[in-house]
Amino acid sequence: MPEGHHCEFCLREQQEAEEQPRVAERYERPEVPYQKGLVLQVRAHMPFVPFGNPGYAAPFESRGEEPASAHGQADWCMEHPYPETEPHPDQSVFNLHLLDPVAVRDGRGAQLLRCEWEGQESRGKPLVAKIFDPMYYARDEIGEDVTWVAASDYSCEAAAYEDLQAAGVDGVMTPKYYGSWTFDLPIAEGETRQVHMVIIEWIDAPTMLSYCEERRVHHIPPQRRLDILAQVFETRAKLTFYGAESLDLALRNVLIQGDLENDPTPPRVIFIDFNDSFARNRPNSLYHVTWDKPPNPMCLYWNKRSAEEFSAWIPEPHLSDMDAFNKWVKSLWGDSDEFCVSPEFEDILETRSYAALGDSSPPTPLPDEEYYDVDQEEWLPTSEAAKFDPKLWPAFVPDTEFKSDESCYGSEESMSDEDS
Repeated sequence: MPEGHHCEFCLREQQEAEEQPRVAERYERPEVPYQKGLVLQVRAHMPFVPFGNPGYAAPFESRGEEPASAHGQADWCMEHPYPETEPHPDQSVFNLHLLDPVAVRDGRGAQLLRCEWEGQESRGKPLVAKIFDPMYYARDEIGEDVTWVAASDYSCEAAAYEDLQAAGVDGVMTPKYYGSWTFDLPIAEGETRQVHMVIIEWIDAPTMLSYCEERRVHHIPPQRRLDILAQVFETRAKLTFYGAESLDLALRNVLIQGDLENDPTPPRVIFIDFNDSFARNRPNSLYHVTWDKPPNPMCLYWNKRSAEEFSAWIPEPHLSDMDAFNKWVKSLWGDSDEFCVSPEFEDILETRSYAALGDSSPPTPLPDEEYYDVDQEEWLPTSEAAKFDPKLWPAFVPDTEFKSDESCYGSEESMSDEDS
């Protein structure tokens, strides 16, 4: 579409927004308060029933949209607060000290900061507060119900961690969960508003995306990359089984902890950011888990379905040769007893493409001749990557949500480790 061109619908929508009578604002929208040194008085909170994606029967309806120009965001948040939940049985109040901002910016959604409990500073293990404050969610001209969006994000994030905790795998494939919390912030003289958050473990590890951004993927031996991808695909299947299916599986949301270039020990794979996730075991889930084991990864990645996001990590010939990729998938999970035999799995076994692969081993992955440049979004010769000087780059952190940039509060220094 040519620059400056707007479709008739967009122009009509903009005109309607401009014609909407302006309502006198009662509340002034404050600057983002989440900075180093802020002490929050927090208490435990009972999260909402998860909602907001098609997998759930919705317990809360959005309160609609109206032109943002007609209603200030502060007024909207005060007039449309979070839905009510049952009070937590423990109403003790604790002081939480905010440390370094990790990703704090007006309009970005959840705010992330390292934090620690008062009196526990000496333990030397900071945590991460993921704050779902609708006051600082982006609100476009249509006037999206930011409270509903923030509440949905919070409900899904909390449900994922709660279900993993209940399954006894808390902190194994994800950061350890330290509960859901709420606190009050002043908004006007004598008035406060409630904000919800989750607290999780801070993990010092880069994301798979940061390896691409630093142009280090091709330094990892090709077979090791495939081994790591297998770990990632199996982790996804196990999380789905335990009730934390990520609907935003992206390179930025997978941490890899370990020396990938020199240490042959399998690294630790950690998934983060569950504000866009689906807990299949919840009562309001429309698609309950019926497996007795995790779903077979072959059902997800046969014919490279769902694998496009990881193209920069897939070596040749597996990247461009579908048979090579499928042979690799078959060799790992075709006869695995660790995963369930589902109708989808049996359907794959009946395909001609599966039979045509035979019993031969997958080909040996080859050293890279090209690498994927995430900035230019194109494949370039590895000789170009050799010109890259890591000293010229800022330190990378494990997630776009866990990343400082010029629009964030705080420094550009490394603060490596939601959403999602």
